[in-house]
Amino acid sequence: MEWSEIRVSTEEPCAEVIAGLFHEWGAGGVIIEDPHAIRQHIAQGNWELHGFEQEYLERSSVVIRAFYPAPYTLTSKQIDDLRTVAGNSCHIEVLTVQDEDWASNWKAYYHPARVGRRLVIKPSWESYTPQGEDLIIELDPGMAFGTGTHITTRQCLEMMEISLIPGQRVLDIGTGSGILAIAAAKLGAGEVKAIDIDPVAVEIAQQNIRQNGVESRVTAVHQDLAEFWAPEADLVTANLTGPVLRQLLERLISLTRSGGRMILAGIGREQWPQLQTVMIQKGLILEKTNRDEDWVAVLARRP
Repeated sequence: MEWSEIRVSTEEPCAEVIAGLFHEWGAGGVIIEDPHAIRQHIAQGNWELHGFEQEYLERSSVVIRAFYPAPYTLTSKQIDDLRTVAGNSCHIEVLTVQDEDWASNWKAYYHPARVGRRLVIKPSWESYTPQGEDLIIELDPGMAFGTGTHITTRQCLEMMEISLIPGQRVLDIGTGSGILAIAAAKLGAGEVKAIDIDPVAVEIAQQNIRQNGVESRVTAVHQDLAEFWAPEADLVTANLTGPVLRQLLERLISLTRSGGRMILAGIGREQWPQLQTVMIQKGLILEKTNRDEDWVAVLARRP
């Protein structure tokens, strides 16, 4: 099968926003190639240098690649939207590729990575020898968001590690690959519900849940949050975007028990002041914020 690959190269910190646009436009898959993030992992000792070409590591630009059944072309409005986010200096290409050109090649850039003190994200095709108290999350993200390498996912995992109490009920909104739901179970959650509006993401999450042997405590379902019902959770996680979190905030609060916590991430620095104000107005107690590059995550408690 032939695919149209839309490739955007930019030096602006907007990769996740562009990826979000592509998902809204029905992309069959989105890949983010971020040499800066990979250099960070190598510097921290999470990844091995020899797995990457030097030319790739020296790049300053981030490349976001989206795939659609061919033929596919961008409308003038879509191009304007991309340039509004990525800047007028961004480079946009449309290529025609075969399945084998993209479906598996991205795996070359994905290796085991430690997050926080105990969590280790291990791709299903990689080997890793556990050390000490390591909790291994074996993952194949497929076409779903959530490899554990992006800043917003790491922020959520780090906050979960310090806030989740064994036996608690956890609700993961927009589960993607299921990484946060699986991590919650590995950290001792008694029951985890994971929902996503994308049926492909739910299917991938279910596969990863089984792969990690936590299906007795983790359930992933395809459902719109507006139609979802579950007992109030002790901990609610939502790694989305600032505007979406603001829109869903009242609903997220209603799903959190009194005294329970929420971990919210995917918030751009420029979006945070407004969302922070709304959260305080809603009576939430902001216990901890995590700022990393252009992203903010927050651990909040419902009184």
